[in-house]
Amino acid sequence: MSKRLSKISRELKIGITAIADFLNKNGYQCEEDPNETINDEIVEFIYSNIKSYISGDNVEGGVIKLEQIKSDKTDKVPIPLELKIVDAASKQKKLIERIIGFSDFDWHYTITKFNGVCSQPVNFNLFDEAICAILLKGETSAKSIGKILGFDIETDPAEREILLSAIRDLIKDEMIDGDESVYWLTDTGREYANNGVKFSTFERDFELYIDATGSLRESAKEVFSKLKSEKQNTFQRENLPQNIEDVKPLAEVQAPEIHFPAKKFILQSCQPIGAEGYIAKVWVVLLENFRDNTIRSLVYDEKQDAIIESLSESFDSLEEERNKLLDKLLSESEEDDFTVESTIEQKQESQILSEKELIEKQKEIDTAIANNDVDKIVSIHKEIVEVKRHFNSLEFEVELKRLFDETSDELWIISPWIKKYATFRRIPFFENYLRKGGRIFVAFSLPEKEDTWNYDRSNSFVVSRTNEKGEKEIMADEEALIKLLELEQKYHNFYIHQLPAFHYKRVWLRTKEGKDLYYTGSYNILSFFVKQGLQNYRQEEMSRLDWNSENDEEYENIFLKFGEKYLNNNVDSLNELCQSKAPIDKDFLQKIKGANYGKIKVFLNKGYGVFDDKFAEIEQTKEDNLNHFKKIYYTEQLKKIKADLTDVKDKTIPFEKRRSFQSQLNILTNEYPDISRTEEFSSVVEMLNNIKVFEASNYNRQKKGQFKKKKSK
Repeated sequence: MSKRLSKISRELKIGITAIADFLNKNGYQCEEDPNETINDEIVEFIYSNIKSYISGDNVEGGVIKLEQIKSDKTDKVPIPLELKIVDAASKQKKLIERIIGFSDFDWHYTITKFNGVCSQPVNFNLFDEAICAILLKGETSAKSIGKILGFDIETDPAEREILLSAIRDLIKDEMIDGDESVYWLTDTGREYANNGVKFSTFERDFELYIDATGSLRESAKEVFSKLKSEKQNTFQRENLPQNIEDVKPLAEVQAPEIHFPAKKFILQSCQPIGAEGYIAKVWVVLLENFRDNTIRSLVYDEKQDAIIESLSESFDSLEEERNKLLDKLLSESEEDDFTVESTIEQKQESQILSEKELIEKQKEIDTAIANNDVDKIVSIHKEIVEVKRHFNSLEFEVELKRLFDETSDELWIISPWIKKYATFRRIPFFENYLRKGGRIFVAFSLPEKEDTWNYDRSNSFVVSRTNEKGEKEIMADEEALIKLLELEQKYHNFYIHQLPAFHYKRVWLRTKEGKDLYYTGSYNILSFFVKQGLQNYRQEEMSRLDWNSENDEEYENIFLKFGEKYLNNNVDSLNELCQSKAPIDKDFLQKIKGANYGKIKVFLNKGYGVFDDKFAEIEQTKEDNLNHFKKIYYTEQLKKIKADLTDVKDKTIPFEKRRSFQSQLNILTNEYPDISRTEEFSSVVEMLNNIKVFEASNYNRQKKGQFKKKKSK
C-alpha cells in the first residue's frame, strides 16, 4: 500500500529530509514534500534499508539523531518451537548443568467422572437449636416439645405442622430418631447439637484427574487441565479408584467442594459414570550435571511456553522412562547433523577450568539464595556472561539468540555448508537484525577439487561437488541459497560470499565500541539447528575466545575477500548499465546517477587503499559516463526542438506556442548548464527568435471571436 512521505517519517521517526536524501542517493527521485506519495515497492525499500543507511553515517549535517533510531520498535520474530524449548530450559538450568538434548513425550492421564452424595454443614435455625437443646436434656414426646416451645399441637393444626415439619427435617438429616410419642438425639445428632450445626445432603457430579504415567495426585487436575492434550480411545484402567475410600483422598485435593473433612464436607457415597483417557503432548529436556555426573529432567509445555515444575519432578522419578529418552536422543542424532553421543574422551583443560569457575559461581548462588540476597544473585548472573566460554549445540542457540536480540552491529556467520532446515529458521532473526540497522555477513565454502564442481542455475555459486563414488555432496541447498540471495537483493546491509574451501566454523560480532566477540568450534550455524534430539555426553560445541591479533588477521583476510566481491559487483553493474542498449532518457540518466553503492560503503575508509582507490575510480567512471550520456540526451532533445521549429519557421504561430518552445529550451538549459552553450544551441535560439507570432491584440480578438462563434452555435 502506498504511503505519504509524512506518514513514513512518523512511523520510522526519521526526518523527511533524511528520507528524501536516502531515496535520491539510491536512484529514486523524491522531493521534500510531506504530501508526496511513495509507491509500495519503494516503501518496502525504505523500511528495509534506511536504518542501515543511517547507522552507516550516510546522513550529513546531523539530520537524524541516534536516540531516534533506538526508540523505534523492531518487529517481533516468530521463534521456532525448538528454540523456545531450549530457551525455557536454559533459564531453569543451574550453572553446573548443560543441556544434553530434548524430545517429545506422551504423558498419559485419565479423567474419571462420578456422581456423588455429599453432606455439608448448615447452621441451626431457631427450631433446630431449640429442639436439639430440649433433647440434649433427655428423650421426650412431640407434645412435651411443643408445650416447652409454646405450641398447642393438639388443638392448633397450623402449629402442629410447623413443629412436626422441623422434626422431620432433623430426622431426615439423621440427627434425631423416634416418633411422636418419644424422640431422642442420635450419636451424630448429639455431636452436631453440641457444635450448633446440622448436615444436609446434596448430589453432584464431579471429576478426578488420574496420572497414568507419573505420580501426580494433588496437582494433577491443575496441571493436566492446562496442557495441550489429545483424547485416546484406549487407556489404562488398573490405576483408577476402585471404591469410595480410593476416591476420598483424591477428591479432597481435586474436588474439595465434594469432600473436604476439615470443613465438614463429607462424601457419603459415589457412583462412577464414565472415564476418558488423554495424552498430554509435552517435551522433556535432559540436563547433565558436570559436577557429579547426574542427569536431571525438565518438562516443557508448548501451550503455556513454560517449564512445568511438578511434571519435571515427577519425570525425574521415572528412571526407566528417562533412560529410554536418553537412548532415543542418541539413536536419533546418529541419523542427523545434530549429534549427541556417549564418549569416554577426557575433557580438555580449558573446559575443565571453565567448569570449575561455574561450580564456584553455583556455590555463591546457592549461598545467596539461602540468605535471600537478591542483589547478589543478580550480580552473579551478570558475571556469568564473562565466565561462560564453552557452549554445546543447544546452549549456543541461546547465546546466538542473545546476540540477535541485544546487538545491532556487524555479525559474521562463517559456515561451510548451507542447509534448508537451519537457514529457513534463521532468516526471521536475520531480517529483524537487518531492519534495526545491523549488518550480517555470511560466508560458505567452495568444495575441494574444482573439476568436480556443480554450479547453480545462475552459475554464480558452486552448490555441490561430485565425489569419487559419483554422489553429489551438497554445499548449499538451492532453496536456502535463493532465500539468502533474496536478502542480499532486498537489504543493503546483508552480504554473502563463497570462499575457497574451508571447514572451520566461526561467529564474529564486531561492535562500534570495540567489544568484539569471537566464537569458534564445530557447530555449523547454517546447516544445524536445534532438534529433538553417564559420564559424558558430547555434542557439537562452540567456544568464546578473547579477540587477539590472530583473529584480526583472519577477519582481515575474509573482509578483503568480501570487499573485492562487492566492489567488482559494482564495476560489473555499472559497466552493464552503461553498455546496455536502453533508451537514453531521463530514467536512464537517473539510474546512472543513483547507481547504488550502499553495500560497499562498509569497506571504505578502513585503511585498505586498494578499495578506496577502486571506489574513487568507480565514482569517476560513473561521473564520466553520466556526462557522456547527458550530452547525448541533451543533443537529442535539442534536435527535437529544432525539428519542431523547422516545421513552423515559415508560419505565423500563436504566442503561447512560441512560449512553449522557449520553456522547453529553458528547462533543457537549466538542467544541463555546463553543455548548453554549443553552436547547435545558438542556432536553435536564433531560429526561435525569428519565429513569427500573432500580434497579441489580434490573437486575443481572434480567440474571442472563436469563443463567440462556439457560443452562438
